[in-house]
Amino acid sequence: MKPTIRNKLIWGFCGVLLLLGGVAGIGMYAVSSLRQSAQDATRVGGRLNAMGLEIQVHNLEAQRRIRGYLDGVKTLGAAKSREMYLDEADFEIQAIESLATKAVAIAPTPERREKFQQILDGVVIYKHALEATVTAAEKDPASDATKTAAATYELAAEQLHDHAEDGEVAGREASQVSQENIDSVSRRSTQLSISISLIAILLGISMSYKLSKAILVPVEHLKSVAENVSLGNLDMAVRRFSEDEIGDLADSFSRMVTAVKFFRLEAEAIEAEHANPGGAQ
Repeated sequence: MKPTIRNKLIWGFCGVLLLLGGVAGIGMYAVSSLRQSAQDATRVGGRLNAMGLEIQVHNLEAQRRIRGYLDGVKTLGAAKSREMYLDEADFEIQAIESLATKAVAIAPTPERREKFQQILDGVVIYKHALEATVTAAEKDPASDATKTAAATYELAAEQLHDHAEDGEVAGREASQVSQENIDSVSRRSTQLSISISLIAILLGISMSYKLSKAILVPVEHLKSVAENVSLGNLDMAVRRFSEDEIGDLADSFSRMVTAVKFFRLEAEAIEAEHANPGGAQ
């Protein structure tokens, strides 16, 4: 393709469009990365943090209900105490199991999955200990078997409480890690966008300078030639800077100067002939 002025302008325009497209693409990538990180923080870190807190709340409420049952079974009777406390405690325990199961499914690392899996394992032990305690308490609240079962239950409850605290910490750590990832992606995207923008600006300036130089320098030269010719200086050499329309114009100027020189010499010869009519004899 011939490097005409038209083509040079088209190439320059396309180059600017490519630069703008590159900057826009980088910006879209940065926004997309930030959005994905924010979604991950909400979906994983935030949910794990909320689940850890909910598990702890349900655990504390379940143990409060069980203690109420064990105290009430001595005064209110097994049936009344079960109705007032035990049914609600079962609901809290089921909520713990459900939340821990979901947390195991979405936990991003094996270490955090293990924390929530320990809660599930602790719930199984806790339920067995609770069942044995309830059975013994309904038979004889003051028996040694009931006291032994209650002691076993308290140990299981303490272990479950520890596991719930570990799950709460794991959820909080997951949320913090997600937030740190967002900050990291934000900084990286910002730096990348700024770098690409600066490169685009420098390339744009360079392209604009080269394009303007390719047009303005030959035009300035032709302007100088035209001014010298208009003042009678026909000794100016016309340079051809490029193979485009301006180069063709330089050739036209060169032919024009040559023609003007020829006509000038011809006119001078005629004048000399008229000034000295006998000189030719």
